[in-house]
Amino acid sequence: MRALLPILFVSSSLSVLGLAAACGSSPTSNNSSASGTDASPMPESGSGSSSGGESDGSSPHDAGTSDAPGDGGACPAVGSGSFSPAAHAPLPTMAWYGGPVLPSPLVVTFTFQDTPNATALDSFGAGIASSSWFTEVTKDYCIPDGGTCISAGPPGKAVPIAANADATYVDTGGIAGVDGGAGTNLNQFVNQQIAAAVTAGTIPAPDGNAVYMFYFPPTTTITGIVGTSCNDYGAYHDNQVYSDGTTTIAYAVVPDCASGSPNELNSVTVSASHELAEATTDPTPSSTTPAWYLDVSSYPDGGTTQAEYRNDPWMTQTYGEVGDNCESVHARTLSLMGDAGPFVQRIWSTSAAAGGHDPCVPTPAALGPYFNASTDKAIYVANVGDTFTVDVSPFSDAQRASWQLDALDYTPGQYAGMDHYLKFEFVGGETRSDGVAAMTCVNNGAHVQLKVTLLADPATDTSLQQPSEEWPEAVGGVSSVDESQQVPVVPTRQANSHFWVFSVVTPATAAMIGVPTTGISGMVRHRHHAPRPQLTLER
Repeated sequence: MRALLPILFVSSSLSVLGLAAACGSSPTSNNSSASGTDASPMPESGSGSSSGGESDGSSPHDAGTSDAPGDGGACPAVGSGSFSPAAHAPLPTMAWYGGPVLPSPLVVTFTFQDTPNATALDSFGAGIASSSWFTEVTKDYCIPDGGTCISAGPPGKAVPIAANADATYVDTGGIAGVDGGAGTNLNQFVNQQIAAAVTAGTIPAPDGNAVYMFYFPPTTTITGIVGTSCNDYGAYHDNQVYSDGTTTIAYAVVPDCASGSPNELNSVTVSASHELAEATTDPTPSSTTPAWYLDVSSYPDGGTTQAEYRNDPWMTQTYGEVGDNCESVHARTLSLMGDAGPFVQRIWSTSAAAGGHDPCVPTPAALGPYFNASTDKAIYVANVGDTFTVDVSPFSDAQRASWQLDALDYTPGQYAGMDHYLKFEFVGGETRSDGVAAMTCVNNGAHVQLKVTLLADPATDTSLQQPSEEWPEAVGGVSSVDESQQVPVVPTRQANSHFWVFSVVTPATAAMIGVPTTGISGMVRHRHHAPRPQLTLER
């Protein structure tokens, strides 16, 4: 299960204290966990900052073939000749781990008497599963080999709880003997409320094809195995057994972490849309058979595959379920549900990723062509003090203006006050006044080299031994930034950007995990790599 960190909209513009996926459990774990309070899983790149009014889902800049000045000055105009996407490594791949999906989910909205915007949330729940957003974000997640596909759900149901919420609820994960502290038992409460609504004839009995969304007021705190609401997460989804003793129910917990903000409703609906997409494509995360998740498990392959090695660095950036993969600071551009109405989050698309396009959908047309820069390897092997060369391949899916590359140390935790593990220098590039190595004016098909030095052994740092790190590794990243194109994100607007990550391990760690001294290639033979056949996880 993955948990979403809180989205906090303040003042008259869209801004946050955090919008990022929390470090949840692995796809084979029976327990859920959440990250700490760091609001972003990776550092910002680019020296430009932007401010503006409330995000409206559009961009004020139309990317063309003539570049505006960036950090390194004006770039030459891009020619208008024939275009072909440059060869590049594949984006992360998702795998089906054997669990169910919800074929046409009924969204059931539970609100308390003191839940803010309850009427609007009821309306949101009534239409979200039949919206064009829902169709687009779930269309890639059929069970393979002719299995269940996801289609639009029926109109949602609303269940008003005729009481104010309690001050504290405790989620024990439904695990007997777990002491979650003082408070109302959330797992029992969820079951009781569903059963009461069934008895009243408000909703049908659970049949394994519904998502029960519980919206809590800002006066309530939810604690337990997932952490503390609005501190460790902004929402999460999970599963448990219904009171009939056999039916599995999928539910989501959505606290209000933006009390008093003019965009309080949008804050809640973004969190809710994230969890709905994940509850539909992975409704049983707390089981031995989750459904769609980042392909990082070595089961049942009999060993780690190249795709799983390639995906490992992305796991350190809190990738996992379909909503998590579009929760980084570089990918969290928001969409509107329809032409107007509440905000919903963009969600990972396997077909868009396999085609070399922006993997987070829906993709507003104002964003222009997708652009990024991949590295030649996913895992590099180096001794402490070694300097090695990374070949970087900028690419785009259509002709567009040039952009800038920044190199950053993305090792989990280091930007929270720890020493950096990696030092960077672009060949022919510059080191900006903020210490970031940069290369200006790159475009599709350019050849860029990045010098990387390993400064310390990650294996000596116990803080890196966390669920997001499969083994001790430093994580580097290349960020592609267009400072001239400001896009609607949270907070407000910022430069349009994307990123690519890679791992660095010592020879000792490489030997331990079965990686050759030459590392693991990130490139594949074909320009756009389709995901390998998905595997069923059985443990």
